[in-house]
Amino acid sequence: TLTRTYANLAETVIVPTPAMESRLRSLGVVTPIAVIPSGIDVEHFAGGRRQAALRAALGADEEAVLILLVSRLGREKNTVLALDALTALGNPKAHLVLAGEGPQRPALVAAARAARLEDRVHFLGHVPREQLPDLYASCDAFVFPSLTETQGLVLAEALVAGLPIVAVDTPQTREVLAGAGRLVAARPDALAEAL
Repeated sequence: TLTRTYANLAETVIVPTPAMESRLRSLGVVTPIAVIPSGIDVEHFAGGRRQAALRAALGADEEAVLILLVSRLGREKNTVLALDALTALGNPKAHLVLAGEGPQRPALVAAARAARLEDRVHFLGHVPREQLPDLYASCDAFVFPSLTETQGLVLAEALVAGLPIVAVDTPQTREVLAGAGRLVAARPDALAEAL
């Protein structure tokens, strides 16, 4: 009700994907909607370099697989699914790297500890924008468990950085990736199998 009422008070609503336009229409928004995708600095994210020192700081040797998630650590981002997928993966050389902060961090730290993954789940906190390209380039895959994105700019960043992407299948994610990533059901086993 709030979304519909608020959007219908505007002269125009801007959304980043056609899927978000459809979602707003399904909620009863009748105001004109303009689809304008958000952009990223392609040169910046394509310019990252794989850093052995960064991988080593995360406990990754040459055989390790670093799976990256760049996200606000909020419940709506479904980050716990990435933790569950790491468990389902069953690979002791796989590490999950979480770049971002948010209110769910304490619960995620506790979940990693309870699953005995604390040595393979790395909470980096906020990573400055200038350091993100090297972080992307130093990892081996990108995981995207969110079900609630309007666009997911980190997907575009990961693509530009050359990372293989495994994401939960949603209309918005499907549009952003346009076939460039692997889309799966929102289940730990499906993410693990794709990873």
